[in-house]
Amino acid sequence: MSHANQFKEFGRALVITNDQETRQLVEALLVSEGYGTTGCADTRRIEPSIGEPPPAVIVVDAAVEPDSPLILCREIRRLPGCDYIPLLLLSDDSGEQATERAHEANVTILIPKPIDEAALRKHIQSLGDTGRTLSGMRALRTPRTDVLKSMPDAFFVAGQDGLLRQYLGGANEDRVLNPDELEGQMIKDVWPADVAALVMQNIRRVLKTRDGHAFEIELSRQTLCNSYEIRLLVQGRDRVLMVIRNTTEAGCNIGRNRDRTSSDTLTGLTTRDVFMADFATLLSDAKLRERGVAIFCIDIDRFTRINATLGRAIGDTVLKVTAQRIERCLRRYDQLTHIDDSDNSSLTRIRGDEFVLVLADIESREDVVTVASRVRSAFAAPVAIEGHQLKITPSIGISLYPLDGNNPHDLLKKARVALDEAKVMSVDGREFYSNTMKFRALESLDVKNELRWAIEKDQLELHFLPRIDLQSGHVAGLEALLRWMHPLRGSVPLAELIPLAEATGLIFPIGEWVLATACQQANEWYINDLEVPAVSINLSQQEFMRNDLAALISRALEDTGLPASQLELEITEAMLMRNRQADATLRELSEIGVGIVLDDFGQGRSSIAHLTSLPIKAIKIDRVFIDGVRAPGEKQAICSAMIAMSRELGISVIAEGVESELQVEFLRERGCDAVQGFLYTEPLHPDAVPAFLKACEEVAGESKVIDLNTVRKQIEFKTGS
Repeated sequence: MSHANQFKEFGRALVITNDQETRQLVEALLVSEGYGTTGCADTRRIEPSIGEPPPAVIVVDAAVEPDSPLILCREIRRLPGCDYIPLLLLSDDSGEQATERAHEANVTILIPKPIDEAALRKHIQSLGDTGRTLSGMRALRTPRTDVLKSMPDAFFVAGQDGLLRQYLGGANEDRVLNPDELEGQMIKDVWPADVAALVMQNIRRVLKTRDGHAFEIELSRQTLCNSYEIRLLVQGRDRVLMVIRNTTEAGCNIGRNRDRTSSDTLTGLTTRDVFMADFATLLSDAKLRERGVAIFCIDIDRFTRINATLGRAIGDTVLKVTAQRIERCLRRYDQLTHIDDSDNSSLTRIRGDEFVLVLADIESREDVVTVASRVRSAFAAPVAIEGHQLKITPSIGISLYPLDGNNPHDLLKKARVALDEAKVMSVDGREFYSNTMKFRALESLDVKNELRWAIEKDQLELHFLPRIDLQSGHVAGLEALLRWMHPLRGSVPLAELIPLAEATGLIFPIGEWVLATACQQANEWYINDLEVPAVSINLSQQEFMRNDLAALISRALEDTGLPASQLELEITEAMLMRNRQADATLRELSEIGVGIVLDDFGQGRSSIAHLTSLPIKAIKIDRVFIDGVRAPGEKQAICSAMIAMSRELGISVIAEGVESELQVEFLRERGCDAVQGFLYTEPLHPDAVPAFLKACEEVAGESKVIDLNTVRKQIEFKTGS
């Protein structure tokens, strides 16, 4: 009989055995301890038996697969949702070597057969909330005491009855605590009555609330008196892990009393070396206690620009303010335990403007998101320095222990990879590490280094994609598209180039090169009396947020002699919505006289009504909607509505990604002003642009009725493309 619908306090347990007697015994114990049960006797049916949600506990009888029980356990671990579920293996072979092999196969507990009911019950009770929170993410293995010998803290497992059941190691040299003498003793027998009462009160509190808790005690022996912090973490329904730390100045290796040599002279935060040592200790603690840890890499957007334009002194002040604002997000009431309770111990400035924050005892991803959001919100107000109102925005990359690694070096490295992704791809300025980021980072590592030389080695080029006026057939605009002509890889795709440039900080020099080159080329066409339309360049998110963007544009126009009316700047709708200073920036650019084109319209959340208050010259309907107009449906209706509303408001409409005559006819009928796409031509090398312009003029002049199919064919003929 299965008990899947009964006693669900602790969830469902799956029992995998083909022996009826074993199954009845195990299920009876599980049910009596608050679990529902289901059984599986056929190893080919395990995956369907896992179900949704996955079981809270899995019990495997080695006899069900006598030749390869550990292979079966590994296969179970690979099933969806079974990575960290407590896995109990019942086996006739339970010696030390067998136990090691079982742990290597990610078995949580190896239980010898024949089954000792009392022992099995204790094992089941020890599981507690394992499998449902991050506290149970790793297999519960008996820690080896030699790992803890050098630890400054003492680790005990204590029961709700006050018995110090097991001393796990640590604090060996503490002659007041004498931890090696305490195992097997009752708390009331080894410590003063008032201390013992306080400890027992907190043990009962922790077991009732299921939340960790820390408090302080004092112990003395002969002429010595030490202060201790005791942390209690739930280990099961009737036991806690007790971590005892000596906080007395003479005995505190990682604590509150840091000397000046251990602090960053600029921010007052912990130095890198001290922080990394603390980080390693924290991870050892987390491994023992089966807890989650989050690592934040926090970087200030555009900090190098602040240093370059406003000076080092202001840059240093920004770093101090950044440290203070992050610290304010980490008060004691957060219920998130840090390396210790000192204000700075979980935060350091590891280099330049890069800060690293470590949070321990993380129960869920939501905890991490909450802190990340709090850090971002802490920078909502501008930083006022010497008359400057600086808008500071941090980007955050996050890695998690044990999901992303098990040592400080790997976790920090992966948090940095996530930080690169956050600076380029994230809407809300934070990203969790994922394996896809790892592969992208590995593939692009060499390319990043080579990109630094691309400008000096003349590997960058601009090609120009024409925009065709749907009424006249003339070229209505030329969009400058960046190309990296790599000597070995050939043309590097723009979708790869721009994220690389943003991630490496090279987007600014590359963007300045694009601006200067496009203006210079456009001016050459202009002074040669060609009927050349405005040339447009695309701004990246980081470029659009530059404080000196308007000055940069003005200088480029002045240096090349290009009239401002011959230049357009394209920004995406998403960029417009993310930048709080966007309205002011657009008005500054409009005062210069350049045109503003809103790219990828329809993908963001801006409203047409909002656009009327901004100096927008034209919108580009995103190609997603253009692709959808090939057949009647929602995309056609949306596209038609955007064109109609824009025209009513006096805003020109451009459709991008046009690749078929059917799309052209639909758009022309709806009143779209212009289109661009590979239906007419691929992006043109600058040398090919004059011939293309001339071909369009001649074809348009031959007929009063513009047949765009004929235009395209004539262009191909006249330009030889």
